Amino acid sequence: YTGADELCDQQDNDCDGIIDEGVLDDVDGDGWTVCNGDCDDDDATVYPGAPELCDGLDNDCSGLPGPLEQDNDADGWMICDGDCDDSDAGLNLDDADADSWTTCNGDCDDSESTVNPGETEICDGLDNNCDTLLLFDEVDDDGDGYLACGEDCDDTNADVSPDADEECDDGIDNNCDGDVDEDCGAGDDDDDDSADIPPGNTGCNCGEDDTSDDTFAATAAAMMLLGLSIGLRRRQ
Repeated sequence: YTGADELCDQQDNDCDGIIDEGVLDDVDGDGWTVCNGDCDDDDATVYPGAPELCDGLDNDCSGLPGPLEQDNDADGWMICDGDCDDSDAGLNLDDADADSWTTCNGDCDDSESTVNPGETEICDGLDNNCDTLLLFDEVDDDGDGYLACGEDCDDTNADVSPDADEECDDGIDNNCDGDVDEDCGAGDDDDDDSADIPPGNTGCNCGEDDTSDDTFAATAAAMMLLGLSIGLRRRQ
């Protein structure tokens, strides 16, 4: 009938008045035609007896690709490509983090370039060398977000970390800057009301508001003047 595929059968299958047109040609130049067994005359790597390649094609026209040309886990890698486990999509030859390691040769986190079997363990909370172990002090026991092997100078106290405020007169380096009770001199440094902050507590979280106005000082001055006035009256 009109429009039918032309077959290699000495008949005018498509009713165009020509017998076996095209099927006797060797379109891809591989020495084989459709009539003598070429199962894909548009691809020169496909013909009867061709070596099976790792390309997912039936190169030798046997009806099936090679036995290793499978991607059972649909990860984009076939067994013949070197997929080390074609049943697990997480194991393949991808190198997403460009560290020259793949999950097939031991990369335990292919999204992080500082993690692979060739790395040295560093203080970052990651298993850098993929041995399933961390440094003994690569922990955050007090849950303050800082590691003992890093900037946390006391990983048993969540109130001690580089983000903490220095507390005065507690003998502790609260903010882990190497100094204890720094800026804790006598008087105050923000206003003139020296009575607001006890001596030895200036500049720290000492319970009083060192940024407040001088209410206390003003009150004290008023009381002093009142006392002088009463004293003068008595003398008179």
